[in-house]
Amino acid sequence: MAKERLNTLDRLRTVDKSLASRMGRVRKRTWAITQQAVAAGASYWVAQEVFGHKFPFFAPIAAIIILGMTGGDRLRRAVEMSLGCIVGVGLGDLLVPLLGSGPWQIAVAVACALVFGSFISKSPLVNNQIAIGSILIATIMPPGGITPAGTGGPDRMIDAVIGSTVGILVIAILPDNPLNAGRQEISKVMAIASSVLDDVAEALRSRDARSLANALQAVRDTQGDINSMLDSAKVGREASTLSPLLWGSRRRVRSLERILGPVDNAVRNVRVLARRSRVLTEDGDTVSDEQIEIISELSGILLSFSELYERGAEVSEAVEIPNIVNQLRRLGARANMSLVKGRVLSAHVVLAQTRSIIVDLLEICGMSRPSSLAVLAPTSRTPAYPPEVWDD
Repeated sequence: MAKERLNTLDRLRTVDKSLASRMGRVRKRTWAITQQAVAAGASYWVAQEVFGHKFPFFAPIAAIIILGMTGGDRLRRAVEMSLGCIVGVGLGDLLVPLLGSGPWQIAVAVACALVFGSFISKSPLVNNQIAIGSILIATIMPPGGITPAGTGGPDRMIDAVIGSTVGILVIAILPDNPLNAGRQEISKVMAIASSVLDDVAEALRSRDARSLANALQAVRDTQGDINSMLDSAKVGREASTLSPLLWGSRRRVRSLERILGPVDNAVRNVRVLARRSRVLTEDGDTVSDEQIEIISELSGILLSFSELYERGAEVSEAVEIPNIVNQLRRLGARANMSLVKGRVLSAHVVLAQTRSIIVDLLEICGMSRPSSLAVLAPTSRTPAYPPEVWDD
């Protein structure tokens, strides 16, 4: 009965976590949905009321496409999309009256549009919009066909520009917090890395190669999360550049961007450490208890980072970062060659990756790379950076 109750509780916890995750996704999407809804309505209104277009459906479509783009650079992409739409519609209006409308005519029109687009820009967005514009003209709105008044070629081109412009203005007037998404993605990546290091430490203690295989798979799956982290940072930089309301947050955005490289490097080093630990365990070799303890402490530090970035409070950072730096300094002094004396190559690799992770985490804390390297106990008689700790 006790075991059944435990299983029931585990299932309930799983359901609670799933619901919490879904609610979190809904909350994250709420502002993006608001931006797209406002941009669609505003662009349609501007095209219809200000420019007198009766059916300006290109305007809200363009606005939603711009706001739906990820990875930043939406201003550049808005220009590219407008250019592609203008050229595509213009080519469609030129070619369709000559060729007519039908399957082979569409094929020819799209081929001509893409060839022409390749001379204008190498951007896939420009080329796609040129092809789409030609298809729309050849099918839905052929010149000379029965189409609603006010949907002629020039009007369609103008609508594309209106939608792109309104989309950019909405980003400037109704900006999202440029730090939230980036911090959440960083928190997620660090939590995964922490979990993997914890699994590695436990597997090294128990010499369980199967657990290491699972940990390695988990860290291999983080590349998508890393890409999301980098995209979120680009979107944050773009928002803080476009919106006057966010100009005061530029310094914090730059600080967040600064740590992206070290975070990426830390995850990559965790990946290599997990892979080498698996090889070591499968070979039946071991590492010292001190090495395992250092890995376990690094797992705890990564978890602290994850919680810190999830909260997003600068006051907490000012208090906790110095404590983390001091802890990493102590680990750097302990991670010396005596830990692998008389051990196999894999143990040396595990030590090397551990030291690399310490350096990455110190860089996340704000230290320069030379200063971070100087924290480590020396492994060379002529180190490039004089160490803080030197044993004669």
